Amino acid sequence: MEPSRRTLALATLVLLLAAPVSAQEQAKPAPASSQEMALVAVARHLSGPSALYLYESMTAQILYNENLLERAHSPLAPKATDSLWALGIISDSILTEGQDGQYLNAQSVPEFFENIVHRYLNASRYWPDREVTKDTRREHLAAWYSVYLMLLVGNATQDEIARKLRNGAFNLDPGILETGGPSLVDRLKKDKVLTNDTYVLVHIQRTGQEGQESLTFPAYMDRWKAKIDDAYTLTPSP
Repeated sequence: MEPSRRTLALATLVLLLAAPVSAQEQAKPAPASSQEMALVAVARHLSGPSALYLYESMTAQILYNENLLERAHSPLAPKATDSLWALGIISDSILTEGQDGQYLNAQSVPEFFENIVHRYLNASRYWPDREVTKDTRREHLAAWYSVYLMLLVGNATQDEIARKLRNGAFNLDPGILETGGPSLVDRLKKDKVLTNDTYVLVHIQRTGQEGQESLTFPAYMDRWKAKIDDAYTLTPSP
């Protein structure tokens, strides 16, 4: 990310995560929504291979949006531009500068995504139900993308994670990757961290053959995305 864009992203990250709240909010802890509790459970387990898988998924979204911008006069350009801005914020928050360049700080991943969940899905300031305007659409998009990436990772099976990481940027020893296990959200349900009700809020339904599957996200995510698309004057995909 170029210096001016990095400065803007980091400044906005401070705004997203550290903006002041009212005295009333400070005096009394805000209640947790069901979505918040379910997503926090997922966020706290985004470590190790899950964090690496999230980074690979984010990189794929960056490439997708960059390809959209290469299309001349595309009506998708405004949203693609803001998507790259949003993904840049996430990237800057979980990458650390090292002697040989940037590397993924896997320990920072759970904390960053848990903070996003608390800020945007708390019952007292629940962003999926808020109006999305031209002025607020970019911040909505950044929050939505964060939750979207969490759900992708949380619903990936161990085989899917291992397959992506073996062919990805990290060159991991296949022997250290677990295979044959359930997804994170299925494991959390089995361990009773998620109830039947909260599991539904973080579970992605799949239909179709492997590799050509159709993914159905929780209803609040689809409604939120539709409102964001409307703010970009896009017609949601049928």
